[in-house]
Amino acid sequence: MKPGAMRGRLFAGIVLCLVLALGGQALADSLVPEASGQDTNAAVGRAASSYLSGIRVYAAAALWNRIHPLLHGYYADVGIADQRYMLSTIALVEALDPSFTQSYYVGTWILVHNDRLDDGLAMAEKGVREVPASGILLTNLAQIQYLYAEDPTGALETALSGIGPDVAWDSASEQYQGYAVFRDIFKAAGRDDLYDEMIAEIERLDAEIEANPDEADHDHDHDHDGVPDH
Repeated sequence: MKPGAMRGRLFAGIVLCLVLALGGQALADSLVPEASGQDTNAAVGRAASSYLSGIRVYAAAALWNRIHPLLHGYYADVGIADQRYMLSTIALVEALDPSFTQSYYVGTWILVHNDRLDDGLAMAEKGVREVPASGILLTNLAQIQYLYAEDPTGALETALSGIGPDVAWDSASEQYQGYAVFRDIFKAAGRDDLYDEMIAEIERLDAEIEANPDEADHDHDHDHDGVPDH
């Protein structure tokens, strides 16, 4: 099925689900004798917000689940610069669910590798605004600031946020890779104290990953040369 047709059917499904949900809410309220019209309107409004939010999140996940296997399967040997086909879907996923982290960092690198640094940086910044406690999105922004935007001050500020106590990581491998980025930024900034802290944390995470079979399939760079060792 063509992407346009797929998106059209998805939106039609969303509209149908919303109509059914709101109609059901209104019908339920009509069965309560003491419910006023104002009560019904308020209930429908609350239901609309709740149902629509859930449907949008579901639709974003459904869209991403269609392109993610292509990214790691059929297009596995295609360079990130040549994966521009994903940008329209990424934009739609972000619009449907602004908290969907994967879309931001994949989209950022596609844009940057297509000589659209300003757009890539804007997407990375938007990701951090939407999900400020995401370790992978803070890593993404810091890396773009450090490697491409020539903004060491901004990169240092982002890296400092990335090691905060409230930052969330999806896995030890993800945190390992993020701390490797922050380590380089701290070293360049002359923050030897934080550089040493990152070295210690990376060693701790390395041991944790080795002891955890669930982490075995994650990219993992033992010798810090930028190439996953397994």
